[in-house]
Amino acid sequence: MVVVFGPAVILITITMGKCEHNFQTLPVYSEMPDYEFIGANGEVVNNKTQEGKVTLFTTLQTTCPQNCAIDIFKFNLQIYQDYRKNQKSLGHVKIVSVVTDENGNPVDNIDELLYTMNDMIEGYDSTIWNLVTGDPKQIYDIENNGVNLYSTTSDSTFAGKSFLETMLIVDKQNQLRLVRRGNQEGLIRDFKQHVALLQKQYDKDARNSNEEK
Repeated sequence: MVVVFGPAVILITITMGKCEHNFQTLPVYSEMPDYEFIGANGEVVNNKTQEGKVTLFTTLQTTCPQNCAIDIFKFNLQIYQDYRKNQKSLGHVKIVSVVTDENGNPVDNIDELLYTMNDMIEGYDSTIWNLVTGDPKQIYDIENNGVNLYSTTSDSTFAGKSFLETMLIVDKQNQLRLVRRGNQEGLIRDFKQHVALLQKQYDKDARNSNEEK
């Protein structure tokens, strides 16, 4: 799946968290490819189920919380807890974490990690933050000018694989709107700010639609 991001270097730049966005609105990078995962509740999670929702994709490892590709504690405090407490206005924002082993491979059983999440995360609710099984390549196989996020390796990334640390914002129309690493507090905060920016776009569109009526 080839995603057109624009300038040749932008994929690596945004993946490594070094791109400063000066957009009043989030750019649309691409349509998301077809994907299908099985959620913690046994239900299918795919393009169709996520239509009309803002979906935040991450990975989580069965070795969490001791060894995670994203900073799960900061992600919980800065993003999940806020969304959990504001379901009236943010109920359409869903977190989907693809569970892998410590090397980024798909796993079949996530029972132990689910137990850990329920024990560790205050008010953990799988309808808000869903752990899913399936191949992460379905959503991370992103290419630009010969550079592939899924296959990119670096000694400084978790298990040497950049995609494991990468968070995605996918809008209500299944369009990719942001790629950002999730292994640092500042990057997680920036990620949340971009979700808020996307929400402002929706709010503005809704107001304009009402005014036209």
